[in-house]
Amino acid sequence: MADEDELGAPETEEENEAPPADPVAERDRRIEELTDDLKRLQAEFENYKKRAAKEVAERSRAGAEGVVRDLLAVVDTFDKALEDAGKNGYPEPLTNGLQGIHRQLIQALRRQGLREVRTDGGFDPFEHEAMMREETDDGEDGAILEVYQKGYAIGPKVIRTAKVKVSKRRETAEVHDTQESQPDNRGE
Repeated sequence: MADEDELGAPETEEENEAPPADPVAERDRRIEELTDDLKRLQAEFENYKKRAAKEVAERSRAGAEGVVRDLLAVVDTFDKALEDAGKNGYPEPLTNGLQGIHRQLIQALRRQGLREVRTDGGFDPFEHEAMMREETDDGEDGAILEVYQKGYAIGPKVIRTAKVKVSKRRETAEVHDTQESQPDNRGE
């Protein structure tokens, strides 16, 4: 009966398997696989750290920007107080005190990256808001004639546009005169 079992019995799984692989090659393959996994995890963790640091910096910048934006009303009030002190002859110690506090406030805001928007050039719609236009015979079209409210930026980002009056060149009288002097030939 032993002969029949050998001839008619199906083969077992052990007999179907290929001969065992080289244990050293298998170990090296497994080490390489684990090393690749480790490198991938390290890269993902480094990216996470960079992303988290960037998010913290962004939140910090946004928070500082909010505080600076709120303090701009205080800066405007100091500017008006100093202007009034000069016009109305306030006592010198009071004026000097206001100037000192104003200077400290501006220095603290500059340390946060605040800068005043320039208004000594032409109109820039990204930094200025035209509140009025005034026609002028001379001068450049789009020149800033008067500043109603200072504008401010933190770095390249404008947080408040400057409110300004802008010049507009008046059309010359020659254009109107030539149109009026031409005869109207439409009806003929």
